[in-house]
Amino acid sequence: MRTTRIVLALSCAVLVLSGCSSSDQGPGRTRSEDAPPVDFKTPPAVSATPTMRSSASLELPLEAYAWTDSEERTRRQGEDLLAADCMRGHGFDLAPRPAYRGDKALRDARRYGVSDPDSASRFGYRLDPAARGPKPPEENYSPAESLVLFGPQEGQGSRKSADGKAIPKGGCWGQALRDLASDGPEVDPSDEEFADQLAVFTYQASQKDPRVKKVFAAWSACMKEKGYDYRGPMEAGDDTSFQNSDTVSRREIQVAEADVACKREHNLIGVWYAVEVAYQERAVEQNQQQLDTLKQRKEAILKAAARAGATP
Repeated sequence: MRTTRIVLALSCAVLVLSGCSSSDQGPGRTRSEDAPPVDFKTPPAVSATPTMRSSASLELPLEAYAWTDSEERTRRQGEDLLAADCMRGHGFDLAPRPAYRGDKALRDARRYGVSDPDSASRFGYRLDPAARGPKPPEENYSPAESLVLFGPQEGQGSRKSADGKAIPKGGCWGQALRDLASDGPEVDPSDEEFADQLAVFTYQASQKDPRVKKVFAAWSACMKEKGYDYRGPMEAGDDTSFQNSDTVSRREIQVAEADVACKREHNLIGVWYAVEVAYQERAVEQNQQQLDTLKQRKEAILKAAARAGATP
């Protein structure tokens, strides 16, 4: 039996549940032109504003309806185990994907721009090259393997493998995904990422909030006193003179260090976080039913993955 490996990107291509991004900054880098399904005309009230020196380990309301890194690991294990069982029936050994490490810590670290002074001093606005870990190896499949794993593609008429056995719709991979979700509520594929999409909307809306704009202005004035002219913290990270260079310059490090210092001086992260939490709470309130459906579906998938042998 030949061993086949599922490439890491497969899960994103086939069933995007938690989002795959190469961005170094926060979710504001993903823009949406659609009107959000929530009323942002009146800014929501903020219950409390914490003092925050960094954006590590954030807790946001919409995360309860999206996939945590631990849940994502369990789901992927379930997918791999069910797909491998199906592939064995066609004479192939399917190797599991490398363990999913998760990227929530990376997303949190840059949600409001650079916030860690050590990182700013070492890497400027760039991520630590070791933060993401090594890329998994990419492997090609033989035509026979691809046929069984993914099912016949357009132009391929046969729905049987070389041994004459019927191939499930969408291949063994499609069958695994259906089996995992079979006990949960049905959700249109376009709605799978609804919680993540709402998080993008709330993030974007929070940047336009008067309270956030006010602290941005204070941060900008602080930066100007240090000799740097930026309207907001994300603009500093987007400076083309940094983006177009392959290596971090002394100036980039100096700007990033000043950026962190000004954020802390004016509690920019605490203010922005408090406002974003308020926007997310409103988004949850006005979309509770749809979000609850996603949560029920997630719980059903996790239970099915556990039955297949996946562990948290």
